[in-house]
Amino acid sequence: MIGTVEERLADDPTSELWGEHRARYRFAQTFITKGQRVLDVACGSGFGLEMLTWFGAVPVGIDYAADVLREVSVKVRDTPLVCADAAHLPLGTDSMQVVVSFETIEHVPDASALVRELRRVLKPGGRLILSTPNRAFGPLERHTVNRFHVREFTATELRAMLQDSFEHVELFGQRPTATYRYVPYLMFEADTSPRALAWKVMLRLPFGLRNRLAYALSGKPFYPADEDYSFDLDSTDGAHALLAVAQ
Repeated sequence: MIGTVEERLADDPTSELWGEHRARYRFAQTFITKGQRVLDVACGSGFGLEMLTWFGAVPVGIDYAADVLREVSVKVRDTPLVCADAAHLPLGTDSMQVVVSFETIEHVPDASALVRELRRVLKPGGRLILSTPNRAFGPLERHTVNRFHVREFTATELRAMLQDSFEHVELFGQRPTATYRYVPYLMFEADTSPRALAWKVMLRLPFGLRNRLAYALSGKPFYPADEDYSFDLDSTDGAHALLAVAQ
């Protein structure tokens, strides 16, 4: 099984994580050709399936939570949805052209087995696009308090595991663009500078008000949107998340 506990992102534009997760699907778009079959592993609330459809892909969603899939089916009526454990996919060998798996592998008891299964369902030359938190980012205790995570990876560990199943592996570091100096989930050091204190005051305001103020002051939303993240090849030091493209 993927796991017995859940950590899901709702399709919620007011969440500080919304743009971060959507940015990964935008990143994946650069590796997807119109009409390709794309498997979205742990598709969750389904916003990624919607984005893949906008990009011209033919997505298939898989999740182990039947109740979640029932809710998603209302949003993506023409998209096939499969209730299954991603480590034991009820899909044919060489049946997918692309697999995306974002923030999933850290929840899995046997990550290597998951990777081998994702490799099995990919056609020859197909791509796996995968993300996971960077265990080398920030203090170690940051990576031990999340009860939903079985194991997090450094860039070296992730590359080595993927290379057991794939010939070519590229690693990218995900970061907010320079416009966003302050992002709540990335702040783990005390900062009492005037700019940081002003940001913390804004954080106490209702989301709608702080977002309008952010647009007025900078022309950007308060939290980074999906276009406000960069993905830097072979530059994982200081990146909070790792994106791998394996083929």
